[in-house]
Amino acid sequence: MSKGKSAREEIFAKMRFALESFSSSPIYPLPASAKFEPRVAAGLDEEIEKMLREVTRLSGHALKIQGRDEFADALGNLVKTEEVRTAALSDHPRYGDYGIVDMLKSFGVALLSPDGDKRRLEDCDLGITVGDAALPETGSVLLRTTQGQPDVLSLLPRVHLVLIAKETLLADIHYAFTMAKADRHFVLVSGSSRTADIEKVLTLGVHGPKSFHLWICD
Repeated sequence: MSKGKSAREEIFAKMRFALESFSSSPIYPLPASAKFEPRVAAGLDEEIEKMLREVTRLSGHALKIQGRDEFADALGNLVKTEEVRTAALSDHPRYGDYGIVDMLKSFGVALLSPDGDKRRLEDCDLGITVGDAALPETGSVLLRTTQGQPDVLSLLPRVHLVLIAKETLLADIHYAFTMAKADRHFVLVSGSSRTADIEKVLTLGVHGPKSFHLWICD
């Protein structure tokens, strides 16, 4: 032990020396395989098809919707096949384009407030959200809670329907993180949760929605 230094100080001095030596002349340089360049997007139509394929591959349901009539048909079919009796959605400008609230009421669906009792939302059949970004490479959707869209809409109802516009498709997750870096909270969704037991039997939706639907709308 050096004169005038405690054992603790001696240990820290050795650690500082070792770290300084390593930082000035690294022994193990970062391998080229660890450096990833951002993915480059293909054409828009190809990116849309890739997004639809990836969502389907993850056991989700994906559609490309054009116009209000197609939207109404798709929503009516969703309500019927998923046996939707209650739904919750936030006050998002995109809903006004298709008149979703009036459509749901015409199908006999009761609307619940996303800011209401969370226990009621747990029993809610359908939660509708609008994606702020979509990643075709993984079939993932970014939902920014700072946009006035509670995260419970994508987590509690039995069925989750997310609507995205074509212009929200991003080539790489780096761009999504850049978009949401100032947010306090956001959610990345890649279909329903996937859980397997010891016999490798896959079960969807053990945590969160049991069914995931994504529509790319004009």
